[in-house]
Amino acid sequence: MLATDNIVVQAELRPEPDMAECYSRVVEAPAPAVRTAAGKLDLVGPLVDGLIAIGVDEHIATPCGDGLVWRFGADGSRVRITWAISVTPETDETSLVTLALSATGSDEQSSERLLEAWPVLGPIAELHAKRVLHRIEALAEEAGEDPFRAAA
Repeated sequence: MLATDNIVVQAELRPEPDMAECYSRVVEAPAPAVRTAAGKLDLVGPLVDGLIAIGVDEHIATPCGDGLVWRFGADGSRVRITWAISVTPETDETSLVTLALSATGSDEQSSERLLEAWPVLGPIAELHAKRVLHRIEALAEEAGEDPFRAAA
């Protein structure tokens, strides 16, 4: 089951995403340091700022802690885009960080529009994922090099 802010949605009731992609990177830092670094990041703010900068802010219906709701137009077509970060230890000193993206339309029309728009939206999502993974790597490796920061 998925539990978020006292709301529990059983797995079988959650819709399958219309689009799902994963991006991964091996980080030269132990898993606890990588998890700490990932926890410090704002996954959505920089993306929302970038979308506003290119003039598509009218499509951002709701920024959320783990993604955003994208509005295609006034007809109510919406897509929920979410990101989830997982950290898996590979050795004592390396970890695999994975950012999983999923996008789900609010209805059949939204799902179709998502698939039609993915050639444009997909590269933006991929760039965002790569930036997040790079930032996690930099923060985790920096913390590993600074014994005073790691002890704090």
